[in-house]
Amino acid sequence: MKNAERRILTKGLTEGYVGNGISGSTNRAGFDLKTSDYKGPEGEYHDEWAANYNGGGQELSKTPDGESFTRVYIGGTLSAEELQSLGLVKKDVIGKLVFFVSELGGQTRLDQDAEMEDGRWRYGYKVIRKSNRIPAVVGEETITYDQLEVFLHYHGISPVK
Repeated sequence: MKNAERRILTKGLTEGYVGNGISGSTNRAGFDLKTSDYKGPEGEYHDEWAANYNGGGQELSKTPDGESFTRVYIGGTLSAEELQSLGLVKKDVIGKLVFFVSELGGQTRLDQDAEMEDGRWRYGYKVIRKSNRIPAVVGEETITYDQLEVFLHYHGISPVK
């Protein structure tokens, strides 16, 4: 991935979902989705997702020079009952996700591995497939609490050509 592509995917995520970007909702083909948007010197970014405990979404981004990328994701958290048995609620897990992604910034959810710990919590992003001939990356993102997986996402990244 080029640096400009990394910058807009990271900035869009940190300003949109994680930060104070423009957020809203839309309906696509009868499905209600949440959205976030960012537009700045790094380019343009749009994210749409449908999820509560599990689901997925798609980010679309464009660099200032017109290169477009998409990142899709699926997954979520343990059920409310399973989290409760650990003394947690979904907000605890999502709060840690936001913390880790904010702290790691452009070091995660792209084309390189990343890890971080915070007390009983551990974050990991591992690239599980990267093609040298076809520009595509697949990564696995996990959060564990006391070594038990409480969050799982799979990400796919590709240019839009």
